[in-house]
Amino acid sequence: AMAPGSKFKNAALILPCEWKECCFGGKCMEEFCNHIAEHLEEYLQHPLETAEQYRCWWRSCEFGAKNPRELITHVNFHTYHTKLKFIGSQLRALHHDLPACLQNSRSRHQLPKTSEEFVCYWENCDVTFNNPVWFYQHVAIHAYATEEETVTDQKKAVYCHWKDCLGVFKGKHKLWDHLRSHTQERVVACPTCGGMFSNTTKFFDHAKRQVSEDKQIFVCQNCQKHFANERLLRDHMRGHVNHVTCALCDTVCTSVSSLKAHIRFRHCDERPFHCHLCESCFKNTYDLHKHVETHNDSDAYSCDVEGCGFTSRTLRTLRQHYRRAHVSNGILKYKCHICQKCFSWSYTLTLHLRKAHKLSSHSRFRYKEDDEGHMSLNLAVYNAV
Repeated sequence: AMAPGSKFKNAALILPCEWKECCFGGKCMEEFCNHIAEHLEEYLQHPLETAEQYRCWWRSCEFGAKNPRELITHVNFHTYHTKLKFIGSQLRALHHDLPACLQNSRSRHQLPKTSEEFVCYWENCDVTFNNPVWFYQHVAIHAYATEEETVTDQKKAVYCHWKDCLGVFKGKHKLWDHLRSHTQERVVACPTCGGMFSNTTKFFDHAKRQVSEDKQIFVCQNCQKHFANERLLRDHMRGHVNHVTCALCDTVCTSVSSLKAHIRFRHCDERPFHCHLCESCFKNTYDLHKHVETHNDSDAYSCDVEGCGFTSRTLRTLRQHYRRAHVSNGILKYKCHICQKCFSWSYTLTLHLRKAHKLSSHSRFRYKEDDEGHMSLNLAVYNAV
């Protein structure tokens, strides 16, 4: 999918500053970034009197940095995120039939962990940035400055010179698209929940997955899950087809990438990602980030539903609470086909099946709606694995 920013290249941006009570609105990224730099300079010119963290004063953001450098990188990510949310709002304005995002808007300013600066790993380049806006522009320059080379039969191609990458592409724009897989650049964000996406298709899917159940008319025959359109169903159905076998065990995976993940978690002991607050180590950054949040204060996140005093250390726990306490209404939807015990979530039913009934599977359990409306283990899929 085309990067959505190109559609609005000539349109004036609307970039609201949300630092404390500021009402400034930027019309271009350079102006906006310079304005945010003034806030940071004013805040950081007064050294902290105690051992407290450097707080991010972006509205609804509760991030605390260990040092000024970490805070600057984090706040600069807010500027980039603001631009992506503006692009998302423009896309919504162009597509009036796009379903509304129903997720909790409290998370719209929650950012991924961005304490590390952005390093360019292009060949013979190790430039470092504390602002993702300038980092991604810098990487794009590498893509478009790369000379085409003749490969076979007089066909020309461009090579990716990122560290440890052997990619070859038909043109410079394809190379630029590919470089996002190295830099993790996102091109659009949901203006409601803040979720970021690498292309417009994924952004549209994010909205379409949230349509009401009566409009999700495309049904998977394997697990009875409903979808809003045929393409989402087709993408989902690929997950039911196992055709890549692990050479180290009997596991059959749906793709090469899932096989790599399986080998890393089941057959490798290496844990290269270290927590800077304790001695824990992890196999990937996702697990590391989840763990780091457990070091937060117990009230780092709080539920914004009126009358609810729930607090938690992690955003993940807060989201689980919101779904369980304010969305599910206590409905026990998942049912054990062996002992008829019911559960609110598939995760707890899976634990029950493994521990109480000693069921096992190389892949995750899949559930199917029965005649009574409960979700029970799909025995056809389970027995076929």
